[in-house]
Amino acid sequence: MVIHALILREALTRYGRRSAGFLWAIVQPVTQLVSLLLIFAYLRHRTPAAGESLTIFLMTGIMPVFLVRGGLTQGAGAVASNRGLMIYRKVGAFEVITARQILELTISLCVVLIIMVFMKVFHGLAFHEWVDRGFSLLQALAALACLAYGLSYLSAQMGRMFDQWRDFSGILSRILFFTSGVWFTLDSLPPAIRKWAVLNPLAHVIEWIRDAALPTFSSLHVDHLYPFQFGLTCLFIGLFIDWLHQISGYDLVAGRRR
Repeated sequence: MVIHALILREALTRYGRRSAGFLWAIVQPVTQLVSLLLIFAYLRHRTPAAGESLTIFLMTGIMPVFLVRGGLTQGAGAVASNRGLMIYRKVGAFEVITARQILELTISLCVVLIIMVFMKVFHGLAFHEWVDRGFSLLQALAALACLAYGLSYLSAQMGRMFDQWRDFSGILSRILFFTSGVWFTLDSLPPAIRKWAVLNPLAHVIEWIRDAALPTFSSLHVDHLYPFQFGLTCLFIGLFIDWLHQISGYDLVAGRRR
């Protein structure tokens, strides 16, 4: 009940009581999609996954990046902006961060469904073309959720410790967009660059999603355990910092004991 109430409060705070706020959540990924489609058209490049829809290829990269980026940036201020609510015993860091991440997941799912319906109605892109192996896709999405939640929880604890973390999380989110494989695949990279690209857990998630969604695409470099391990490690560190905060009762940002 607490998490549900926090989700409703966060939705009203972030998007307001009008639809314009939610429309902006749709406009952002659509703008990225259109921009990349125009770039590919101008350069006359085909999709790196030969024979597949360029829209599906790009969306399977854009939406994971937006979800993880949202977890990083929204998580950075989760505790600080809800400090007033956390005076109540039933409201803690876990509830606040979980509510924000569930909202991010819900918004991302709605955006994907809206784009799928739009492509079906106006471009005849059938729904089944978005999924090749359903069970594998569910596993990839679980890895994405684990990674996004772990990063969000750690980001929230870092934001609790350092005011500057909010600005730094924005820089990290931009780095993620350019290094996670939105418009390229790991196999298309030169070996010297690929050995660094595979350190990015989100790149593995995107490769995994595309491997499960696109019939003719098969990734040779995806590590199915790495995103889970990375996400759980971030979550463990975040929980440890939260535990230290609880036993000490000292808020570094506020500069006082709770």
